[in-house]
Amino acid sequence: MSTTINTYHSSFNPPPVPPRPGHRGGPVLASNTPLVKFISVVLLLLMIQTFGGFIYLFHKISTLQDRRYDNEISALKQLQQCAETNPASDDIQYCSKLMELYRIVLKKVSTAEGRVAFLMETGSYTIPQARLVSNKDMGQSNTLLWSTSHSVLDKVSLSMSGVLTIQYPGYYLIQSHVTFSKAHAKDPLKQVILSQKTGKRPSELLRSFCSLPSGNTIPSLCTTSETAVFRLEKGERLFVNVTDKQLVNMEFTTFGLFRLQD
Repeated sequence: MSTTINTYHSSFNPPPVPPRPGHRGGPVLASNTPLVKFISVVLLLLMIQTFGGFIYLFHKISTLQDRRYDNEISALKQLQQCAETNPASDDIQYCSKLMELYRIVLKKVSTAEGRVAFLMETGSYTIPQARLVSNKDMGQSNTLLWSTSHSVLDKVSLSMSGVLTIQYPGYYLIQSHVTFSKAHAKDPLKQVILSQKTGKRPSELLRSFCSLPSGNTIPSLCTTSETAVFRLEKGERLFVNVTDKQLVNMEFTTFGLFRLQD
């Protein structure tokens, strides 16, 4: 009779696992602990210095703003005293200096506001200008007509009746060249640039003449030219009148203007 021994179950503990090559017993301690501590201290000092710098700058800016506000209040009080009292001779000079500074500041503010409004309204800083080419459509009046399709217009409007309307006030350089191909039977050949402000009658800005021999069978030309600088207001209207549009050579007739400054 044979006996079978069960080798799959045993009450003995398993043998220990042999150590791996290069393994050390116990926890591994970092060898660069002093360097890490030093870097941590440096970073902490930098953070403290940065935070302190921000606090100092904030306090400095607040102090400067308070001083500026106090100076402005003091100046306003001095102006009020100049207006309410009868100052002595020395005080009058001081008040006049204050008023002069006040005028300078107002001028700068108004100029800055005007430029900002100009940019906000237009969206760009292109200069108001117009370069007009004559229209061969004669019409009935002696006011020159301009071609809207071949002319260049920037911030200046042009009507079908040949009238330019200024949209932005300022000093404008105006140039006009009108060429005549025939002489008039009675009147001299001339061009007149007229201006009309809102609610007023037209007034003459420029006038020029040229002459051609009457009854001449040989084709000839003469040109009237005008160039000048005028201050034009917003809404002011410009147009060009001639002796007779039937005598004008439209191919060599032009008009132009552009804004120089406020």
